[in-house]
Formats: sequence, C-alpha cells, structure tokens
Amino acid sequence: MLLKIIRYPLTRLVFGITLLIGFVFAAGNAGQFLTDRLTIENTTAAAALRTGVVIIAACFSYWTLVRFIEGRAVTELSARYAAPELVIGMLIGAGFISSVMGALYLLGFFELHGVRGANLLAAPLIAAIATGFVEEIALRGVIFRIIEEWLGTWISLLFSAALFGALHLGNDNATLVAGVAIALEAGVLLAAVYMVTRRLWVVIGLHAGWNFTLGGVYGGAVSGFEQEGLLDASITGPELITGGAFGVEASVVTIAIGLVLAAYFLFRAHQKERFIAAPWRRGA
Repeated sequence: MLLKIIRYPLTRLVFGITLLIGFVFAAGNAGQFLTDRLTIENTTAAAALRTGVVIIAACFSYWTLVRFIEGRAVTELSARYAAPELVIGMLIGAGFISSVMGALYLLGFFELHGVRGANLLAAPLIAAIATGFVEEIALRGVIFRIIEEWLGTWISLLFSAALFGALHLGNDNATLVAGVAIALEAGVLLAAVYMVTRRLWVVIGLHAGWNFTLGGVYGGAVSGFEQEGLLDASITGPELITGGAFGVEASVVTIAIGLVLAAYFLFRAHQKERFIAAPWRRGA
C-alpha cells in the first residue's frame, strides 16, 4: 500500500519537483563555495564550474526519482545517446531561431550592423546549457512525462505547454501574448520532440541551442531578458511581428514556425506510436 501511494503520479510529481529544486539550490551554493574556495578569478571559468555542479545535481535528482521511487532504469538520460542527441538538439534550436531571424530579415525588420568579439559567446552559452538542463528535466522529464502516463498525451501536452508559458509571465517585459507565444511555440514543440525519442537529450540541446543562438549569436532578448550577442543588430517594427520588448519569442513569425515544426514532430511521434491514450480510453 505504501509503495502504491509513493508511486502514485501526483506523489511522484510533488516529490520530483521538490527533489529537483532542493538539489539545484544546494548545488548553486556548493558551486559558489567551490569557486570562492579555489579563488577562481576568471568569471567564465567560475560560471562554468557552478553550471557543471548544477547540471550534475539536476541529473542526479531525476535519477533518484526514477531509480528509487519508480524503480526502473533511467532511460531518459541514457549516457549512450547523450553526446549525439545534445548536438542534434542544439542544431535544431539554432536552425529554428535562425529561420525566424532570416524571415524577419527578409521582411525588413532585422538589421545587421556589425560583428562583436567572440568572447561574448561564453556567458550566454553557459547560461543556455544550465537553463536547458534544469527546465527540461523539470518540465518534460518530470511534469510532462508523469502527467502523460497518468492522464494521456493530449492533456499532458496542453497542461505542460500552458504551465511553461505561465512560468514566463514573471520575466522582464512579459505580456499575456508573450506567455501564450511561449506555450505554443516552445511548450508544444519541446514536448513533441521528447515524445519522438522518449529521452531528454534532444530537448535539452534544443532548448540550449535556442537560447544561445537567440541571445548569444543574434543579440536578441531571451524571454524578455536583454543580451549582448556576437552580432551587433537591431530588430524594429510592429510588436506583433518583432515581439516588442519581450523579444522575437513573442512574434507571430516565431509562433508560426514553431507550430509547423511542432506539427512535424507530433506527426513523427504518431508514426512511432508514441501517443498515450487518456485513462478512460485505454480499455478500448
């Protein structure tokens, strides 16, 4: 009876998120302690060390949930697929954002003025990787996966996408339109990509590649937060097209391209029979 309660989906959801938050918080403090103790003066090296500690903690929290609570192998983080799928994911994310910026350029809303130093790439890359790991383990690994197993793919897809959008409403320059945009273009897409592989590596890479390319390369605002990137560029025009102060993630162009890409991955997931029926339809 106790094991049944522990493995109940709602219990695992609460435990998984609590475990992740606790491990990441502790890792952040541990990483800061290490950089202070080792007197690392290089800010990039210090940030990389702190990020590495946080990533290890996030992965370990998920491993603990799956291995000890669910009692199975942690296939979502299978080391065999880590390197190739992270690279594939980053390429998808970079390609997606580049297609958005290319469309804005052709429409006359994106203007390139010059190129800055490559040293600006390190900080946004480190931040993007950290965000990719922590948010994807939480949103797709814990929330989407467990709710999908519990209530079916479509309910989980709608809930996790809406939650992902809502979590961005507290960001700088966020609007309701921006939250809806994030839910549609990112929440749906990332869940669809996860469904195809049933592993987290590609979605972690996609998330990281998306953020890094947008902020680190093109110098655009990432979910409302301004960044200085490799390219000295400007985006001007109607807020509906450019996304305004929140950035191009609130643009109808990004939503349209994101939904097309999401539809493709949902179709691939359907081909691979990755959809899970709602509980009231499983008897059929």
